[in-house]
Amino acid sequence: MTTSQLKEILKSNILIMATADGTNPAILEDYVQAGANLLLAPAFRRFNDEDEAILEAFFDAAEDVAFVAGQIEAPADGLSSDEDFDAYYESVVRQATYLDQMEVSMIFLTNVRDAVSAKCAWYAIREATSLPVCAGISVGEDDASIRRAVSLLITLQALDVCAVGCTDMYIDDALSVLSELQAFATVPLFAMNNSGSFLSPEEYSDYIPSFVHQKSAMLGLSCGSPAFVAAASKSVWQLSPFRPDFPTINAVCSKDEIMFLDFSGKIVGKNKQLLEIKTEKEEELKQAMALFNQPGTTPVCFNIKDIDLLEYAILHYDGRPAVKSDEYGEITAKELGAMVLESETEKKN
Repeated sequence: MTTSQLKEILKSNILIMATADGTNPAILEDYVQAGANLLLAPAFRRFNDEDEAILEAFFDAAEDVAFVAGQIEAPADGLSSDEDFDAYYESVVRQATYLDQMEVSMIFLTNVRDAVSAKCAWYAIREATSLPVCAGISVGEDDASIRRAVSLLITLQALDVCAVGCTDMYIDDALSVLSELQAFATVPLFAMNNSGSFLSPEEYSDYIPSFVHQKSAMLGLSCGSPAFVAAASKSVWQLSPFRPDFPTINAVCSKDEIMFLDFSGKIVGKNKQLLEIKTEKEEELKQAMALFNQPGTTPVCFNIKDIDLLEYAILHYDGRPAVKSDEYGEITAKELGAMVLESETEKKN
């Protein structure tokens, strides 16, 4: 499947997701018979015969009526050093290459908690394959976490992911987060969450209309039975996809602060200013990044001519930065999801 094909599917369909123990093919078949049309396989790191057998069970259960998606997990503790970044990058390249060779339909990057890990994974996946990518974030429901979730959404959708959603979160928390995200979403949202201990299939089905209204085009539970899938399918059957006119969001963001700009690149609002980082020295850049990747900092603008240094800056910045650069720098910036601003030279011309 291509990215454009998945985007078209999500414009007119609500997909019911399911995940299960791949060592029990009968359970997987029960999910599909209950109405699941997207099976999310577990993350694989060994790439041995056992992993292949598990994935084959997913394909056998899916047959021609459901998609099989591969899963790559974001690191729980982020990437605290260049060595961590490089190691995770290589790990994701191997995982994405394996999933591509096994012919999954798409890849889910799950449990994203920071933009640096997400961008590292995205860049690595794109080195290995052109498969569609959906990204699931995992945050709390307090105000600071909500701001971080919005920052992650803006950063991720600028990378041209097909959908952004919530993974590894309780269902009420996910609905609260998605209710905040939907106002800023330029891509469909999704929820693949934990039901909690006391939620029945019938109670789960009552949540479905709310999720769909929050622009969710894929829905599922990480620990639900086929009965939950059947209840969701019955509820979805009565709904039409919520297809808003997804706008273009002109915004840059730090870890948890967002700044909106108009179409000419001017900041919307008073008493706000981008912090410009203008250097061609790697050590100076790293010192600045250590400061501006902290919570509560203002979004930044990189004014860097060296392409390798600019790429490093964008990838290691925990948010979506603005960029002022030459033609080649602008190409790099756009590929990595940064927002390109008109330089002073261009304005004079």
